[in-house]
Amino acid sequence: MIEKDRKSGIDLVGDVRWGTHLCQCYQTREDLIDILVSYFKRGLENNEFCVWITSKPLEVEEAKSALEKAVGNLSDYISKGQIKLLDHKEWYTRSGRFEGDEVLRA
Repeated sequence: MIEKDRKSGIDLVGDVRWGTHLCQCYQTREDLIDILVSYFKRGLENNEFCVWITSKPLEVEEAKSALEKAVGNLSDYISKGQIKLLDHKEWYTRSGRFEGDEVLRA
């Protein structure tokens, strides 16, 4: 099967192969919001399943609000299960401590 490149939503990065991992360095909270909102917006537009795991300096409600401004119908995507926005404690330390195998299974 030939994999097609996917639009990342990040102009500087361009198109990427499925499974590509990105590392982002940012200086301000606004830098973080700008890049991640574009990335998740493109994923939703491409009908992909998205999981946004937040941590400081950006909490879940702030991420949700920023994405809602860009997408407009975020509640529709949430209700149909196409995107989940979770605090890092809900994903990485559900049992009270980090368990790598559990994170990989999730």
